[in-house]
Amino acid sequence: MSDELPATPAPRRHDWASYSAVIATLVGLLALCVSAYTAMLQQQQVRAQVWPRLQLMSSSGLQELLVMNKGVGPAVIRSVRVSVDGVAQRDWKMLEQTLGMTPADYVQSTVNGTVISGGERYVMANFPDRAVWERLRPQLQRLQRRLCYCSTLEECWIVDTTQTANEYQSVPRCERNEAEEFND
Repeated sequence: MSDELPATPAPRRHDWASYSAVIATLVGLLALCVSAYTAMLQQQQVRAQVWPRLQLMSSSGLQELLVMNKGVGPAVIRSVRVSVDGVAQRDWKMLEQTLGMTPADYVQSTVNGTVISGGERYVMANFPDRAVWERLRPQLQRLQRRLCYCSTLEECWIVDTTQTANEYQSVPRCERNEAEEFND
């Protein structure tokens, strides 16, 4: 046997370059997560800034049927449907006949394809003669209006009138059914 002492292991040396690489990777991953979160918040903010909200209304005082954009962004109207007692009306002439009106009874506007800015009101039809309005007003319960509109970010909704209120539905896109489309 020899008198040599067993070899002691060499002291561990710290590999600072490896530690630095791990720390740099973690910092980069954290920065990526913060960046993704910030992008998501910015997207939500942009969506809120261009959000339209159409309301279909009638005004007895002004004697008109109107569309109001209560949202902050423009609404691009892609589809309009009007029906009376569930029967689709193709245009103003057909609506006149169904409701017993004449062209002289009202002034109408084109809604299909219109862009309504945030805060804007858009008159679909105005009835200047009070007697005509009073004759028509009870029949408005039979009238249903349905608009499909989109924001500038191509988010789309349908607003539909019911007996008491507007009903809203989010849709992936506005579908046009030419057989039921109101061609104003």
